[in-house]
Amino acid sequence: MIKNQAKFAKKDLGQNFLTSTKFRDQILEEAGDISGQEILEVGPGLGFLTEALIDAKARLTAVELDNRVYPILTKKFAQYINRPVDEAPSFTLVEGSILHEDLDQRYEQKKYSVIANIPYHITSPIIRKLLSETRNKPQQTILMVQKEVAEKICPKIKKGKQKRSILSISVEIYATAKLCFVVGREHFDPSPKVDSAIIKLVTRETPLVPADMETDFFTVVNAGFHEKRKKLGNSIGKYFGVSPSLLMGTVNENLRAEDLTIEDWIEITKNFQKNVKV
Repeated sequence: MIKNQAKFAKKDLGQNFLTSTKFRDQILEEAGDISGQEILEVGPGLGFLTEALIDAKARLTAVELDNRVYPILTKKFAQYINRPVDEAPSFTLVEGSILHEDLDQRYEQKKYSVIANIPYHITSPIIRKLLSETRNKPQQTILMVQKEVAEKICPKIKKGKQKRSILSISVEIYATAKLCFVVGREHFDPSPKVDSAIIKLVTRETPLVPADMETDFFTVVNAGFHEKRKKLGNSIGKYFGVSPSLLMGTVNENLRAEDLTIEDWIEITKNFQKNVKV
């Protein structure tokens, strides 16, 4: 047992260890019944959330970059290691970075979910890997992230409209997103400088954007947010060096990038493919 978690934590690994059993229980409540299910945990650290996942009888795989915790986790969960494939709970510790892990190979033709308190500095790469770069995507992904990032991924609906960002669009085309609850900084050791939040992403059976359009879609979206405070018709037309009418179609040219729906971006992408792309 590590007596001083704050001293043990490595800043360059983004380690802030959750200490609240109340919020740990709430994470499990969001996950639902995971008994016998394949669960992937990213960055188990000292095993605080890991313990709850095993108590819930999950078949748990934990990917950890910090080799200092390998003997701690191996000793703590020794009785659950190398169990038969049909027994649960079970525990498999994978040494390395989640960004280098081949999830399609590990979960070939298997259903699985992700539940993790991730390093905040690699939130976007982790989400991109799970939702975009992996063919066999997790059924649901429950992540502890920075509160500000959670609010970008799950923008509030005001007067029937949402203010989207590149990050929220990147998630929305693959999954529905919900901000479940906020976790104050005082519930971590060491305490981070920001509050946190739990988000829940449920993967869509079919992405909103077809695979053969995806590259052009993000080319257009990134162009649209290049000058996000300006009217989209002017900024995106200027970006591609064409008349706005060739791109916008039925989309209001006076809107800003953050005001558009996924359907609007798809329409602009189709016009881009038809009128601009060579």
